Amino acid sequence: MIKLLSLIATLAFVGFGVVLGLLNSTLVSFDYLFGQRHIPLSVLLSISFVLGMLFAGLFVFTQVIRLQWKLHRLNKQHKQQTIEIIELKKQLHRTPLAKSQDITLKNLS
Repeated sequence: MIKLLSLIATLAFVGFGVVLGLLNSTLVSFDYLFGQRHIPLSVLLSISFVLGMLFAGLFVFTQVIRLQWKLHRLNKQHKQQTIEIIELKKQLHRTPLAKSQDITLKNLS
């Protein structure tokens, strides 16, 4: 079902792009640093769209990598703290003071 919906959405976007390309076939001058070109408006819009998507994808990719690295660091820290808590609980149960406190607490209740 999802594949069918994505196929329909893709065909709709391609159809929309073709219609925009046909409607915007006029030549426009594109000035860049080293010269000037006359390019159809639809091509210029397509290039701008693709470059925008690439820059957005690069930005999202760097954010995802940064967050994955942070998650890895925090998971490592959590694992170390869990091990430390387990060791502290073991030490607490081994001390004779803890046993005597348990006995006095039982006597009080």
